Amino acid sequence: MMETTVSLSRPDAAPTVRSARRLERRKMMLWLLPPILWFGVFMILPYALLFYYSLGHTQDMRFIPGFSLHNFVRVFTTQPYLSVIIKSARIGVMTSALSALVAYPLAFALAFHVRTERLRFILYLLVIVPWWASYLVKAYAWKTILGTNGILNLALEGVGLTHAPVRLFLYNEFSVVLTLTYIFTPFAVLSIYAALERVPTSLIEAARNLGASGWEIFARIVLPISMPGVIAGAIITFSLAFGDFVSPVLVGGADSVMLSNVVINLLGVAFDWPMAAAIGLVIITLGLGLITLSGWLEEKTQVRL
Repeated sequence: MMETTVSLSRPDAAPTVRSARRLERRKMMLWLLPPILWFGVFMILPYALLFYYSLGHTQDMRFIPGFSLHNFVRVFTTQPYLSVIIKSARIGVMTSALSALVAYPLAFALAFHVRTERLRFILYLLVIVPWWASYLVKAYAWKTILGTNGILNLALEGVGLTHAPVRLFLYNEFSVVLTLTYIFTPFAVLSIYAALERVPTSLIEAARNLGASGWEIFARIVLPISMPGVIAGAIITFSLAFGDFVSPVLVGGADSVMLSNVVINLLGVAFDWPMAAAIGLVIITLGLGLITLSGWLEEKTQVRL
């Protein structure tokens, strides 16, 4: 008895599959088109215009197009640009270091020493509450605290430590770093706290059962696991402090001018847009370098659990 094999393949199956795939690709392109347009219009185009302006020069307060890298050379060879870059970097490093020193104990306490969820939520809320206030309000608050008639001077005179207002607290790098540290520390707290949340309590208990001291547990387990959060927080606070321009104006005075203040003066006073564009591209390049360095350091210091 012969059995007839019926082929289940249809001649038009392949075109149907190709048509379905083309339809899926078109749908995908429709979904990707808005973000691609947004990225092109608001990211690529401004950077291209910035680069275009940086290659030109000004003459009689008019922009003259050109193809010269002279402005980039001036950034690193002409004063005050180089000294301001170094000063901005120094303030950024000090701000990130102080933010990490303040943020780590607080994040550590939130992660390991707060027993109830309600109390942890309240403390966590207190960390982010300063973000609800205006940046200018917080900067002016420190100007009021550090001023000659501020709370700090009144307290020192009240306890008899000084007999006249101390002018060393305001209009210098110290006041700028202190203000920036207060404003940007919450970023470091959240970054470090997120890393500390990854530390398994079972690992700590096992180390304690094996006779490890509290310092050994911290140095060999907690700190290595939390290092990516520390690095990320330091990069964030450094980037924000390096590009800040409000605090130097309010509490820094003329001797604490930072790179963003120079850019504003070039745009609004000197009308040297090409030089401002070159400095802006240097800042962007530095930011990209910091992001790359942060990713590399996090990968090198990350502990595999």
